[in-house]
Amino acid sequence: MRKILIICLVVAVAIGAAITALVLFSGIENYPQTPAWPGEELPQLTSTAQQANIITEFALPMFSLENARPLLQNPDRGLRMETYITLGDPLEAYPLSRECPFEKMLGFIEKYEEESPTLVQLYVYLTNYNRRPLDDLAFAQLEQMLALLREHNVRALLRFVYQNESNPDAPWRRVRGHLLQIGEWIGENAQLVEDTIFAVQAGIVGNWGEGHNNENFRNRYIGRAFDLLMRVVPEDIFVQVRNIDLLHRVSPEFRPRLGIHDDYMIGEPYGVWNFFLGRSGEVEREAEAGFWRTINDGEMPWGVATYYDRPDGHPLDSLEALPIIRQFQQYSMTSFSLEHNYREDVPGRTFSMYRWRSQYLNAAQLREEGLPYHPALLDDSGDINTFEYVRHHLGYLLTITEFELDEGQVRFTIQNNGFAAPLNFHALSLVIDGEEFLVDSYDRFALASMQAVTYTVDLPEGIAPESVGIRLARSGGSPISARFLNDTEFADGVQMMKYQ
Repeated sequence: MRKILIICLVVAVAIGAAITALVLFSGIENYPQTPAWPGEELPQLTSTAQQANIITEFALPMFSLENARPLLQNPDRGLRMETYITLGDPLEAYPLSRECPFEKMLGFIEKYEEESPTLVQLYVYLTNYNRRPLDDLAFAQLEQMLALLREHNVRALLRFVYQNESNPDAPWRRVRGHLLQIGEWIGENAQLVEDTIFAVQAGIVGNWGEGHNNENFRNRYIGRAFDLLMRVVPEDIFVQVRNIDLLHRVSPEFRPRLGIHDDYMIGEPYGVWNFFLGRSGEVEREAEAGFWRTINDGEMPWGVATYYDRPDGHPLDSLEALPIIRQFQQYSMTSFSLEHNYREDVPGRTFSMYRWRSQYLNAAQLREEGLPYHPALLDDSGDINTFEYVRHHLGYLLTITEFELDEGQVRFTIQNNGFAAPLNFHALSLVIDGEEFLVDSYDRFALASMQAVTYTVDLPEGIAPESVGIRLARSGGSPISARFLNDTEFADGVQMMKYQ
């Protein structure tokens, strides 16, 4: 902790040194960056995949809620923290806060040790660069923050921001230059980005990057800015937008990668500050169009707020869980804020999501609502604590429901009882006697919420495996891999299923 604080002070003292500006790109021919698809160096096994019904009885051992804590360490899903870094001079967390951003991040990791989040929403404020290009110092500070996240196995939901209550925004010309520099930086730091960036929020425009109250950045350039952002962000990273009108400004070619972040989730499926902006018909139409195919995020308003910030509005510290959980299903929600309306630093106040810890859902309710759940996580009465339900079912919740090894063939079923497909995982493989083989029929979209897929895999001739494991990873050879709900040995990202 002290070492990081000293680093902050040293960087601040060094601000006066001359810094060579990075050269701007004049074009975008080098974008997008090469994505992390499954490794071509791994051999593939011929296989078939078939949709299967959800399984309710399991022959394989499963975690119960009491010992399922290791599942909370699964990457790219679940509850998330929130932090800030303002690049340049002065280096600080939130603009004008005078806080060291690295200390701030470590403070959140300590605060939420019990909840075990693996994600953080990282606001990167560029307010000190509204009138000039980004420099080496800015990128060094960003790299230092990402290296800190990597050290603590936390991945970032990244948002670049110019404007807040005390800082104006930047014009399109400046934003364009910054995005081109960011694209060059991504290309030069591809491994760091791959290790630490979970998804990107479009940001850029308006207060807190939420697309409103912008002055210097003209609305007619929003589509251009978001299109350029889509080009500089690697193809296998999803980008999220704040509302439906902003989404429609993005060129159609990029929309398959566009997710959403609804930053005003209060249980109303549409409202003035929601993603759908009060237009009810859009909910069903847009959901059917494919939000289940993207990575999506959300948050409740601060618990100290009132309804739409009206002086006479009712307080928002007691929001009901079930209407918001319904929104999780509508949005195929992957991640959700742990910072808003949970344990805000206000003595004597209890906030919505903390209240959910003493409320319960039961299997009959969940079935009636058509909500995903896994029976292994229910107690003997068929109940589950609402907070536990949320943090375990956000994103993917994967189970191997059956596993058979016959001569020359492996057959297994993967079931998803979470709200969203494992969209950041491009490679399913079998690890046979320590050697990894890609399963060629794997389709990450097929494992959507409440879906199951049975894989039948032909083994190489002459192999009689002594051990077989299943691995679902970001890419072939990537250390970023998912743990299944099965209570079997999990080592080096591999769920072991069979020993001789």
